[in-house]
Amino acid sequence: VGEFEIYLEWELQALLPHHVILLTVVVIFRILIVAIVGETVYDDEQTMFVCNTLQPGCNQACYDQAFPISHIRYWVFQIIMVCTPSLCFITYSVHQSAKQRERRYSTVFLTLERDQDSMKREDSKKIKNTIVNGVLQNTENSTKEAEPDCLEVKEIPNPAIRTTKSKMRRQEGISRFYIIQVVFRNALEIGFLVGQYFLYGFNVPSMYECDRYPCIKEVECYVSRPTEKTVFLVFMFAVSGICVVLNLAELNHLGWRKIKMAVRGVQAKRKSIYEIRNKDLPRMSMPNFGRTQSSDSAYV
Repeated sequence: VGEFEIYLEWELQALLPHHVILLTVVVIFRILIVAIVGETVYDDEQTMFVCNTLQPGCNQACYDQAFPISHIRYWVFQIIMVCTPSLCFITYSVHQSAKQRERRYSTVFLTLERDQDSMKREDSKKIKNTIVNGVLQNTENSTKEAEPDCLEVKEIPNPAIRTTKSKMRRQEGISRFYIIQVVFRNALEIGFLVGQYFLYGFNVPSMYECDRYPCIKEVECYVSRPTEKTVFLVFMFAVSGICVVLNLAELNHLGWRKIKMAVRGVQAKRKSIYEIRNKDLPRMSMPNFGRTQSSDSAYV
């Protein structure tokens, strides 16, 4: 296992308790409950939403006013959006480890090919010297002539410095990407929590008063299982709050200083790219149409 995989495993092991708790909360308390229990509770949500009127279209209009988006659909969309940053991080880390493995194998193959080529060259030089010279006195000259080639092979720069720099960059990229996905995940959790409050509040009333078109007058509409839906709503509020607290604990575990360094690293990278682009642009020199000092002296 390479150093990059060791670093990645160390990072994941250090953050494993938070991930296990968060995964348990997301999988058990969200996906399973929404998929199994929520389907039975909200199965007759629209059919049992009855208003005390026979006006065509009034029930549908009042249901749309009471529930702009269904609870189940809102929570499914929330689960998908909240899990997306973690899936992106897993995909990125697996891709980086695969690239590192390919680079390591390619460097091994290149070194083997270079060693084989150097051995073939040395053998060919020895054969040529014995055939051409033939006399033992000229073997010293042939070895002296072969020394510069050996020195040229030794003067090849050691790639250890480049590999360490590239590993450090990859490690910084992994940690920076992980911090960014935790921040995005927490922002999505808070956003969906606030949106759920503004859409539904903390209570599902048993009766709605609706005066929306095409209702002729203000009508009263009744919701099926209001108490059970209120319990579900409060439960999902609690689960979202626990996820926000776990994300904040994970950020605290990572360290706010490391987060600031990651943000500064992104800004410094953008600045360096901008400076490199400006340097690469050809500088257009403006022609000087005025009189130079030589021209003034010529007139004198």
